[in-house]
Amino acid sequence: MKLKSLGAAVGLIVVMVIASQGSASAATIGFSCVTEAAHPGTCSNLNGFFSGQLTLSNGGLTLTAVISNSGAGSITDIYVDAPGDGTGYALSNVFIETPDAGVNYALAGAPPGLPGATFNEEFQAHATNPSIANGVGTAESVGLVFTLTTPLADSDLNALLNGGSLLFALHVQSIAQEDGVSESFVSNYCPTGQECGPSTRTVTPEPASMMLLGTGLLAAARARRKKTI
Repeated sequence: MKLKSLGAAVGLIVVMVIASQGSASAATIGFSCVTEAAHPGTCSNLNGFFSGQLTLSNGGLTLTAVISNSGAGSITDIYVDAPGDGTGYALSNVFIETPDAGVNYALAGAPPGLPGATFNEEFQAHATNPSIANGVGTAESVGLVFTLTTPLADSDLNALLNGGSLLFALHVQSIAQEDGVSESFVSNYCPTGQECGPSTRTVTPEPASMMLLGTGLLAAARARRKKTI
C-alpha cells in the first residue's frame, strides 16, 4: 500500500514536470500617453487602448512583439529602445497579425523620431502611405520579430521590461476621428499624477516550481498516511 501511494505521487510529479515543459509564457506591456498635445488632460484616458504581447522562441534567440489597438485612432509608428545601444538586437521582420485587416507596415520610421517626446529609437517600424489607413486600427495588430545574438530567458525578459531597459513607443494618429490629432505613448512610463502600473507577466509554473509543488504533495501524502496508521 505504501509503495502504491509513493508510486502515484512520483507519477504525479513526472506528469506535472512534462506538462510544464510544454507550457509557454508571455510578457504583457501597457502604454501610457506622454504628450497630451491634442487633448490636454484627456489623452491618459486612452492608456488602456494599446497593448503589447512579447514572447520568446528559438531557444530565447527570437523575440516577438505583437502590438494591438482595441479602439483608438491608428498606430502609425512603433519605436523600440533596446538595452544599451541596441547591440545584440536586430529587427528582422514585420508581419501582419490580423490578415486582411488593412494593416501594412515596413521597417524604419516616418517620422524617424517619436513626435513630442524624448525617446532613444534604435529600431522603428511604420505604416506605409497612406499611413493612417495602413496603420493598426481598432481590433487590429502588427508583429515585430527581433533576432538576438545572446539568448534570453523568460526571467530576463521580465527584468528588462520592468526595469525600463527594453521600451516600446507608439505614435497614434487620427484620434477622435480627426486626421490631424496625434499623441505619443510609451511603455513602462507613468507620468506624474497618473495611475499606470508596470508591465505584468503571465507565466505558467516552471519545471523547478512544479518539482517543489510535487515534493510538497508527496510530503502531505506521507503525513496523511502516518496519521491513518
